[in-house]
Amino acid sequence: MDFKERFLVHRGIIIIILLFIAANALFLNFYKDVWWDSSVYIGMGKYIFSSGSSGLWEESRPLLFPFLLGIGWKMGFDTVIFGRVISLAFAGLALFMIYLIGSRLFSRKIGLMAAFFLGFSFTFFFFSSNILTEIPSIFFMLLAFYFFIGNRFFLMGLFSGLAVITRFFQVFMVSGMILAFLFYFFNKKGFCKKLFYFAMGFSIPVIPLIFLNYHLYGDILTPIKVQMHLSRTTGLANYHEYWFYFAGLLKENFLLVFLIAIPFLFRKDYRFYALLLSPFAHLAVFSVVRQKEMRYALLAVPFLCLLLAYCLWQIYEKTKNKQIAVEIFSVMAVLFLLTGFISLKDSLSYQQQLNDEGLRHFQDYISDAKGKIWITNPIYALHSDSRIDGLLYYKSGSNLIRFLRENEADTVLFNNCDMECPPLGLDKECIESRQELTRKLLKMELIYDEKVNSCRYQVFTS
Repeated sequence: MDFKERFLVHRGIIIIILLFIAANALFLNFYKDVWWDSSVYIGMGKYIFSSGSSGLWEESRPLLFPFLLGIGWKMGFDTVIFGRVISLAFAGLALFMIYLIGSRLFSRKIGLMAAFFLGFSFTFFFFSSNILTEIPSIFFMLLAFYFFIGNRFFLMGLFSGLAVITRFFQVFMVSGMILAFLFYFFNKKGFCKKLFYFAMGFSIPVIPLIFLNYHLYGDILTPIKVQMHLSRTTGLANYHEYWFYFAGLLKENFLLVFLIAIPFLFRKDYRFYALLLSPFAHLAVFSVVRQKEMRYALLAVPFLCLLLAYCLWQIYEKTKNKQIAVEIFSVMAVLFLLTGFISLKDSLSYQQQLNDEGLRHFQDYISDAKGKIWITNPIYALHSDSRIDGLLYYKSGSNLIRFLRENEADTVLFNNCDMECPPLGLDKECIESRQELTRKLLKMELIYDEKVNSCRYQVFTS
């Protein structure tokens, strides 16, 4: 099959991806805010490629994505633009992978529908260029699932491992595949061989990370332990009820209500079991965690889109009047796009960082700062190549007290809104640590003091 024939066969997904990229390019100029986590990944990339002389470090973060961002910084590119382009590239690849999975598992039409639903789902579209680990990890997870349904278990393991080391929470999605694998192959010939191939592939990216964690922290589980601690003691504004994700997903794509048809359209196929188990295992776990954001559900969305496309196509096949069915679907598809556009418009209309004088001053000031620098928010160091020695926001009460007593700073960029304490039961020494910090700051010279809304920005020097 020559290039022209391949293009004609796959022109549907090519058109969807091009429309997706064009829509992102249209809105790219409106993405002025850079997220807290994005700033951390960019800072870690600088730290990796400068051998610690620039940037910052958080031991709770996976390292693959910061490494990719660091390549762009080392090559001299604008780190924010480079990060957005990399994220958008992974998003486009994810759309192609969901199309391939849908085509292999069901049909090309179902693959196209799934890619359409994923590409223009608000959460996926919004985060596709926001420099976060969700999108690259989704691509690796879809690659793993593609090789899983093709019975290529070494590659399934390899890309499952890459998905997990890109975003640790992908382990719950991988568990769905493994459960389906065990359920189907356990008593069948060649089970041990298949399991060995998966384990070997999974080990290639994961084992080096385990050794690296031990070398860096003396404990292979340090990143996961810190992540669990932070999920319990931060993000209080994002504490929601158990049904948060299910309500949010339906609000984002009301067509997901058609998933109630799955029991009537069930397929006795281990690949279908995995397609069901993976997203629901992920959502079940995250529904129990008190801190909830829609982006945490994003890992499950591609699988839900595949299931939705399958259900809608089966319903269409069983409908006698195809013309009416097509017209109804067209109206629903337009409404789906409109709800996503309205949500995106509302999100982009709120550009907090553009009007934040304190933030702009901090970012300008730190570009020329020397010596040991402490900050209360990673965004302050986003446009600086300075080394950050103290991440005050990152430490719990006891860790912060110990850090303050054992270290000195030349410059401290402080915002009281970054250092709010969680409820007493979550961090009993938090109030004491803030008092210790106040005593430390009072010994330094205050050279900038500005109040923006309810937040107080201050620069202290020694």
